Amino acid sequence: MYFWNIEKLKKTLQKGPLTEAEAFKYLFVTTIAWCMGYIQFGEYNIFDVYFSLILVVLEILGLIYAYKCNGGAKGKNFLQIYISIAWVVSIRWIVLVMIPCLAIYITALVIYSTVPEVTTLQDIIFSSLLLVSYFWLLGKHIKDLAK
Repeated sequence: MYFWNIEKLKKTLQKGPLTEAEAFKYLFVTTIAWCMGYIQFGEYNIFDVYFSLILVVLEILGLIYAYKCNGGAKGKNFLQIYISIAWVVSIRWIVLVMIPCLAIYITALVIYSTVPEVTTLQDIIFSSLLLVSYFWLLGKHIKDLAK
């Protein structure tokens, strides 16, 4: 895996595509870097810290799960499959899960007219369940292709 030497990377890619294991490494470190956005800055409570850590762990475990659903190092075209399937699953997820959740949230706001201004344990549990179910669905579709 190359971190700085773009010329060596280009020479490697000119010889042929990366192996599944090599391509997974790039996606893995990119996912970790992306997850750094979960880290809380400024004022936060202990649940914010737990929330950030749990989301990072679930993202990484979800990626590993999807990779294994594709056959791991023996699988084929993981990056293409992962990115394209994740895109469609995400769009469907927004419409079928996130929009109804937002409607429930807005309804709760209207009824109770207050919202906690800090992260709560319920936020962590709810978000974790949503993320786990997302990766389960993503893995299911990837497994279907890997057969």
